[in-house]
Amino acid sequence: MFKVFLVDDEEMVIESLKACVDWNKYGFEVAGFALRGEEAFKMIAVMKPDVVFTDIRMPGMSGLELIKRLKDTFNPALAIVVSGYAEFALAQKAINYGAFGYCLKPFDEGEIIGFLKKARAVLEERDTSIATKIWDLMEENHTGASVGLRRMLILSGIDLESAEGMKAIVTIGKSKLKLDGVRGCVILNIGFGKYAYLIQENLDSQLQIDLREAAASGIKGIGVSGIIRKEEQIKEAIHTAEINAYRYFITGEPCSVSDEAANEAAGGPEKDHSIKKMEETIGKNDIAALFDLLDETGASFASGQLHMKHALIVYNQIMSFAHKNDEEPYEDYMYSLDQLAGLFSTAHDMLLFLKERLREKLETTTGWKLLHVRNRTFKAILAYVDENYCRDISISSISKQFNVNGNYISQLFTKEVGTTFTQYLSKLRIDYACQLLTTTDLPINEIAEKTGYDDNFYFSRIFKRMKGTSPSAYRVGKQ
Repeated sequence: MFKVFLVDDEEMVIESLKACVDWNKYGFEVAGFALRGEEAFKMIAVMKPDVVFTDIRMPGMSGLELIKRLKDTFNPALAIVVSGYAEFALAQKAINYGAFGYCLKPFDEGEIIGFLKKARAVLEERDTSIATKIWDLMEENHTGASVGLRRMLILSGIDLESAEGMKAIVTIGKSKLKLDGVRGCVILNIGFGKYAYLIQENLDSQLQIDLREAAASGIKGIGVSGIIRKEEQIKEAIHTAEINAYRYFITGEPCSVSDEAANEAAGGPEKDHSIKKMEETIGKNDIAALFDLLDETGASFASGQLHMKHALIVYNQIMSFAHKNDEEPYEDYMYSLDQLAGLFSTAHDMLLFLKERLREKLETTTGWKLLHVRNRTFKAILAYVDENYCRDISISSISKQFNVNGNYISQLFTKEVGTTFTQYLSKLRIDYACQLLTTTDLPINEIAEKTGYDDNFYFSRIFKRMKGTSPSAYRVGKQ
């Protein structure tokens, strides 16, 4: 809901305006009112409404002066003048001061509704534009980007210098929190079924209602960061909230809110000790000890002592070890949290899978038995990759699709095209991303999704590694 603030020196007029239209029906709510311009200016600065309806003629500060002061302080609220005077000069002056509209008393329901529809369209478009700009600015690393980012946040009703500060929230699941159009909140799509919310901390009451309803709406996990007071902290705060949001995966518990305190609990010497102990056990080539260690790790996950990044490390360490003596090195690493959560429902399921791989390793003494296939089979595999590179494909999925051993597929890629499967796939995806960046106006997050990346930050990292610059900078350089 967008917020509306009413200003008139007659309370009966305010009550009349409240009653003349069904505000909620058109996506608005009357958040407050004032009977004097000076009082209104102070309340608007605190409440940060999206639309202000104000009378022109009032004792003290007039409606025109109020609009001018809002404009001078860069307040983005849309101002609509209501007046009993059908004077062209006043209307023109109001428009020059930045008024969004001008309507006469007594109020006409159709006219007010018309202004609300126009205002909602402007506000929704502005929210989308601001979110896109914020995403692009977060990818840059210079003073100008920080200044621009702060300006975009202020336009959204977020002031990093306020006493409350800002927080980042990340949700994972098929739906979003009901914060669209809420002043003081920016919603960023950071991956498939994953959203980040940058919110002014004073939205806590609205937020708590939405968080309680989240599990029922299809959201799997919710993570919250600590207080953010500087632009350069935003990206890291989103990462923190994202890790916290995966708590459902780690503990196997239903959707619950996990904040920075929970993340700190999953830290300290315990996490470093667990990972280091696994590395040492792998170094000793002690498979039996690894079985016991996976049981210990499972208990640490269930208690929340370890978090999602540790799950990713454990998976890659064990899978690398399971393929240690293969003719070709193991390449099918998991690089993002989304990949891991897409493959398994919980950390417990992941550990069961890893135990099975270790069991196979224990039973096998000569490595994986390769299948002998002709080159025409590889040509079919290559054609499949060239056609489906924007989808979620891997050596493992291709192996199942063509009933060919995964290590042999890796071998053929190196032999036939002179590069690894991962390098070949990344080149196809990044080349297509470059094409979309230069020929379309699609936002970066949509381009990431279209090119096969569920995680936008991971996409940006791969793009920069291959092209030497960020996606947004690449787009600007090609214009």
